[in-house]
Amino acid sequence: METTREKLIRATFDEVFSHGYQGASLADILAKAGVHKGSMYHFFANKKEMALAAIEETILKKNLEKYSYVETYTSGLLEAFYTQLKDTSVRDFKRGCPIANVVQEMSNIDEEFNTLMKSIYGAFRANIKAIFDKAIEVGEMKPCDTTKLALFTTSTIEGAILAAKASGNAQDYSDVIEELIAHIEGKR
Repeated sequence: METTREKLIRATFDEVFSHGYQGASLADILAKAGVHKGSMYHFFANKKEMALAAIEETILKKNLEKYSYVETYTSGLLEAFYTQLKDTSVRDFKRGCPIANVVQEMSNIDEEFNTLMKSIYGAFRANIKAIFDKAIEVGEMKPCDTTKLALFTTSTIEGAILAAKASGNAQDYSDVIEELIAHIEGKR
């Protein structure tokens, strides 16, 4: 059963993802969570603290779920990564990427959001780099600069999500990912 705090985290993340932090309504968050304001204050001092916690906990959890397999694979690592990249069911092309959305909205106007988003984006790049490092270790890729390849890959994924959001066509995402995979395959 979901705790009060978990309900607040889920509702806050959904509201911020859908409307941005500045457009997120505290009343709507509380209504979605089925929680009174007094209960919120038991866990969080204000909307900003709750939003920062919701963004951090939700995005880091989702990224861990997407990329945690890297430590367990001894072969087929790139194929598993490609399968994950191609899976459009785990993407929200209407709302876009929660990382990019918050970075674009808040990073230049609030230092706490800026610091958090740099940390989350850094963890995302580190996850992708770990996949490439492991692929090299198990002989699926030739040695290469995995730091640059991870930057290129994360930037391409973000751009693919934005392209699909802008056009309203998930095929745009799939087409970009197909080209990204072809690029990575050149490193084999």
